[in-house]
Amino acid sequence: MKNTEEKKGCNVAEEGKANSQPSAEVSEGAQVAAEAEQQTQAEEIKVEVTEEELSAEALKELREKASKAEEYWNKMLHLVADFDNFKKRAERKRQDDVLSAKVAVVETFLPVLDNFEIAFSASQNVEEPAVKSIQQGIEMVLSQFHNVLKDCGVDTIEPLGEEFDHSYHEAVSELETDEVAEGHVAQVLRKGYKMGPRLIRAARVVVAARVTEQEQKEQQEQGE
Repeated sequence: MKNTEEKKGCNVAEEGKANSQPSAEVSEGAQVAAEAEQQTQAEEIKVEVTEEELSAEALKELREKASKAEEYWNKMLHLVADFDNFKKRAERKRQDDVLSAKVAVVETFLPVLDNFEIAFSASQNVEEPAVKSIQQGIEMVLSQFHNVLKDCGVDTIEPLGEEFDHSYHEAVSELETDEVAEGHVAQVLRKGYKMGPRLIRAARVVVAARVTEQEQKEQQEQGE
């Protein structure tokens, strides 16, 4: 019996020791957690103080960087605008160079065209059959010539009866007449040509002038 009681006593003592060990471990864990929390709070406070110090110290630097960034942005916008204007100028110059080259080629052919038209006009007064066949050939060549010029964008300036325009007409003399209004083209001595807005050659014309009273009397006398 005594042995049994002693064993029970030993068991109770051991259980007491076993129960006391977890309590000690729990208290140690709580202490560690509390220390960790305190350390975290201290670090947060330190970070906040550091950020305040950095923002105060770096404010000037940040403003300078922002100013530089705005300056670079404005420069980039100016460069983009300049490059866009350069592309437009280059395209206009290219188109102008192409037009100038076409005009130069057409100018070399105009004297030949003038001679063909003179030959065609002269052949119309001849009634011989052989000349008529030549006249038809010249007329075909003239038609082809004008079609080629038209396909190239060349327009003929033939302003008979139109108001004189110094931009497209070249006046060589005046003609007193009642048949055409004063200041209008009475005769076309040589046709003009243009390509789009570019004048290739002005039309050579005679401008109508008002008939004086003396001229009218002379004409009436001749009519009688």
